[in-house]
Amino acid sequence: MPAQRPRAAFEPIPPDLDIAALVESTPNFEYVVRIHCNSIDEHGLDNFDKLVRLHVILGGKPLVIEGFHERLDRSVFSEKWLRSHHSTKKAFQGPGGESVTATEGHQTHAEPGNKVGKPGDLMSCLPAGMRAENLMCYIGHEGTYTPAHYEMCASLGQNIMVEASDGSVEYGMKTIPGSSVWFMTESKDRRVVSEYWQSTLGHDIDIEDHFAQINAWKAAPFRTYIVEQRPGDFILIPPLAAHQVWNRGTRTMKVAWNRTTVETLSLALSEALPHARMVCRDEQYKNKAIVFYSLEHYSKLLENVDGKSMDGKQQLLLKDFEHLFALYTQILLSESFSQDKAEEKDVEYIPFDSNITCSYCRCNIFNRFLSCPWCTGGQTADGEDPYDICMECYVMGRSCACLSRLKWAEQFPWSELTGKYENWRDQICRLNQSNPNDQIFWPLAEERARYGKKTLAEMCQGELKRRPWVDITKPVTRKIEDNLSDSESPARKRRKTRLSHESEESGRCHICKYIEPIWKLASCDYCNQNYCYGSLFRAFNIQPQETMEVYRWMCPKCQKICSCAACRRDPSMKPFEPTCTLLGHDTRKIADPRSVESLVDFRQSNLRWLKKAGDDEIERLKKHQKEADEKRQQAMIEYRIQLEDSPRVSAPATEYGDIPVDPALEKLSGSILTPPDSITP
Repeated sequence: MPAQRPRAAFEPIPPDLDIAALVESTPNFEYVVRIHCNSIDEHGLDNFDKLVRLHVILGGKPLVIEGFHERLDRSVFSEKWLRSHHSTKKAFQGPGGESVTATEGHQTHAEPGNKVGKPGDLMSCLPAGMRAENLMCYIGHEGTYTPAHYEMCASLGQNIMVEASDGSVEYGMKTIPGSSVWFMTESKDRRVVSEYWQSTLGHDIDIEDHFAQINAWKAAPFRTYIVEQRPGDFILIPPLAAHQVWNRGTRTMKVAWNRTTVETLSLALSEALPHARMVCRDEQYKNKAIVFYSLEHYSKLLENVDGKSMDGKQQLLLKDFEHLFALYTQILLSESFSQDKAEEKDVEYIPFDSNITCSYCRCNIFNRFLSCPWCTGGQTADGEDPYDICMECYVMGRSCACLSRLKWAEQFPWSELTGKYENWRDQICRLNQSNPNDQIFWPLAEERARYGKKTLAEMCQGELKRRPWVDITKPVTRKIEDNLSDSESPARKRRKTRLSHESEESGRCHICKYIEPIWKLASCDYCNQNYCYGSLFRAFNIQPQETMEVYRWMCPKCQKICSCAACRRDPSMKPFEPTCTLLGHDTRKIADPRSVESLVDFRQSNLRWLKKAGDDEIERLKKHQKEADEKRQQAMIEYRIQLEDSPRVSAPATEYGDIPVDPALEKLSGSILTPPDSITP
């Protein structure tokens, strides 16, 4: 079961809290940098785009653009308009009591025929029917809130307050001025934030169920950015930057939407989706499909471009095209079958419509997946209810109770996907003839040969043969074996219970000492020791996929990091210390009822192992902080290399008081930064 330990309680923010005094008195609090929307007109959209990329997307820091209330049509963006046009529209309540509703009609009325997706939002590359409806209207009042969370699929969050109560009399009652208080973090601190939430506060931030107390933010080992959002304030939220919001006053009305960029797609595939898979959160943005359709779109834009005479915008477009192609390469490699086995022939083809999701984790499935023909559920309006499992979940040990004999299915002919790969690769090579130092993309067969490990599809092929098939139509029986020695009396008879479907071949886990079927154990290729996947996950932070993907796996004992009691007595061992807290996730209420976890019980925590290692929470947080700083510095270096023609950054100015301002912001945006003294209260 999930860990039972003290957790931080919910504590509301008092209505009379002085935000300025709070920020001034707290060393790790600071205001978010602000610019005025007029400065975008003065310095141009290109400069503003550079500012957003450098400061928000790559720098990972929030940004506020103020002054939009002067440009909004108040006859439309008002409580009265919403009440008269949409008072009967159903809304749902968010975790903190805030009313949330999709505002498609509102958007159409305000800007006929103009969708919110701006240039740079790769969601617009999807066919219209596949796009997520992510434009939302949030209506709050004193005491409503949004718990701490990350933006969906590591996208760039955008939130503007369009209207709020102003202290006037409405419907015969005097109102209280409305605003929203934001507590925000940097993208680079995401691992420190996650570890702090679990180890100190006792909550998992991926569950999005906890609004942290102000004292918790004060004690946090990372910087916290504060914004008091008022009408006209447009907040840009970095990808994977945790934040929470508290509403004040009689009324606040905000419009929020998200933007998917090349950079956020990379973060989504490598970090956000694996985390969402653990807690079974819907993948609403269809990220792999966005990669595919964005490549098609970019390819058309670049098909008539001469590689020797590209302008700056075309070069940036090519860089994004290459970045997307690198992501597409990893997607195809993960779905490639084994080269050493006969090609899978019995693969069902289902034309792609973007609607197939994993029955366990609910992620969107782009192409190949496994489907069980044995345990289709009850009849639905469309017929049978299939059990479809993504390859990532199956490798983790998640599936239906049948465990094996699942059938392969794909949504694109493999020849179509590989054919597009080669066409796009040829296009990149043609455009890069004048830049021989750029990244080299090899033919897919050669990329596969260079991969150096098993692909996801190859691991699934192996596990399908390794795991036993369970006939769910027959009840599981138990055999009772009587082992009676000559010297024992009948009263001392020993019983050994074994499930009838288990293989006779079994082994004992080196850590927990339980005897398990061999398919539930990872066997070392160097010493033949067995480790159950649960012990590997909780004691060594090793996912099942990490042991399956290598051709020769070396166990913790051979690596001299085993932390079991016997190995701790070996002076040559350096016992592994878990690098993060795992509270455990009970996904039974979310996953399909037919689901089981056959390799790892992800409900269990690793608190026992942390206790053995001394539970040095401070050292873990410091380690995550150091890694975050190094990664951010590396990202900034890479970005500056790409923009060698950018002017050198000047030293920071002093007119911003105690607010540290990135010098790059001043250089890119000139006078658009607003000193604290000029911020409108």
